[in-house]
Amino acid sequence: MQRFFVILKMDLANLFKNLIIISYNTIFIILLIVIMGFLFGGNYAHIEDAYKYFTVTFIIYAILSGAMTASNCFMERDIKKPNLRIIYSPAGSFSIYFSKLLASFIFDYIFHTIVLVGACLFLHVSINNLPLFILSMAPVEFMSVSFGIFFCCVFHNEEATSTLLSTIVSILSALGGTFFSLDGMGKAMAFISYISPVKWLNIAFFRLAFDNNLSYILPTFVISILISVALIIGCRFTFKPEDYL
Repeated sequence: MQRFFVILKMDLANLFKNLIIISYNTIFIILLIVIMGFLFGGNYAHIEDAYKYFTVTFIIYAILSGAMTASNCFMERDIKKPNLRIIYSPAGSFSIYFSKLLASFIFDYIFHTIVLVGACLFLHVSINNLPLFILSMAPVEFMSVSFGIFFCCVFHNEEATSTLLSTIVSILSALGGTFFSLDGMGKAMAFISYISPVKWLNIAFFRLAFDNNLSYILPTFVISILISVALIIGCRFTFKPEDYL
C-alpha cells in the first residue's frame, strides 16, 4: 500500500505541473460558459438562466472530457519513462493503471468543483442543493477517467486514445444538448438526442440544479459505479506492461 501511495503522489505531482491540462479544465470551460451564456442570454432567456444552463451542461462536458486527462496521465511521453522502473518493482501492474486513474479523478474533481463554485460566485449561478450537486459529480467523474484509462490499456497510444475519446465525447455531448437543445428540432432529432447518455446526465443534473429533484441522481450514481467497476476489471485483462513500454 505504501508503494501505491508513492506512485499516486508522483502521478498527482505530474498532473499539477501540467499547465495545459489545468488550463483546459478551468479557463477553457469558464470561457465556454461565459461566451455561450452571453450569446444566448437576453435573446432566448434571461442571462442568469443562460449562465445556469451552460454551467450545468459544460460542467458535465468537462467531467466527460476528463477521460483525456487520464489518457495524458497514463501515456504522456515524459511520464512513461520514469514509470519503467515501476513495472519491474514489487508494486505490480495494478498500481500502475489504478494510480493514474485515481490521480486523474482527484485532479479533475478538484478543478471542476472550483469552476462550478466560481460560476456560482461570480456569474451569480444559483444551484439548488450545491453540496449534493458536487457530490453527485464524483461517480460520473470516476467513470469518465476509468474510460480514459481503459482506452489507454486497449490502444496503447496517447494520441490515438485522446483523439478517439475527444471525438466520442464531442458527438455525444452535441447530441445530448450540451451546446443547444435538440428537443425543439423535431421528433426525429429529439429521439436521437435521447439516445445519447449525455442527455440523461443533463436531465439528472438539471432536475437537481433547477428543481431539487433527486429522482435521477441515485440511478446515475449506481450506473456510474457499475460501469467504473466493469472498466477497471477490463483494465486488469487488457493492460500489459510490454505494451506500456
